[in-house]
Amino acid sequence: MLEEIITNLIECGEILEKNQLTVIDNLKNLNEGHIIYFFEYIDPYIQNVIDFVISGLEQNQYSIIIENDRIIPLIQKGLKDLLSDTQLNKIKFVNNYDFYFAKGSFQCASIFDYLPRLIKGYSKQTFSVRSWAHVEWGDVLEVHENITNSEKEADVIVKENRLLSVCAYDSVRVSETTRNRLITHHNFLIHDYSS
Repeated sequence: MLEEIITNLIECGEILEKNQLTVIDNLKNLNEGHIIYFFEYIDPYIQNVIDFVISGLEQNQYSIIIENDRIIPLIQKGLKDLLSDTQLNKIKFVNNYDFYFAKGSFQCASIFDYLPRLIKGYSKQTFSVRSWAHVEWGDVLEVHENITNSEKEADVIVKENRLLSVCAYDSVRVSETTRNRLITHHNFLIHDYSS
């Protein structure tokens, strides 16, 4: 399925030359970039989040995980089995609904708006941060256009601040048209282990 999507995008000219897409199967060697991840299965998804966090800890980075209340405990359980309390303190969780609907309608909030609330003594100069965001929405019909616009804004923030940021989408919830648009605002695509 993934290969078919990429082939279709290349044939349609929808992968922009200025923003080349690289397909990856893990995040271990990355320390900056805007990554899109369409997942199908929860177990490999959780493992990818855990790998993302551990890779960040190895680089002395905080991880901000923007996720829903159903999946956060599953990630926390996996991390608690592997990490010390000191390491766990470098992982901050934000409810994805609160993050994306903070202004009343779906919008990409800047992660920098949240960091001072999450990390005591935070300043851009002293903390290195990476983010993982599970992008979800309710039954709002016009949200697909907002998602595309938000990803475009997020791409600028990620590049300007040289961040590593993953945007994860449940593949069942994203139409092919929206998927194609989203890919153009990222420079990496995670190939799910189970795909």
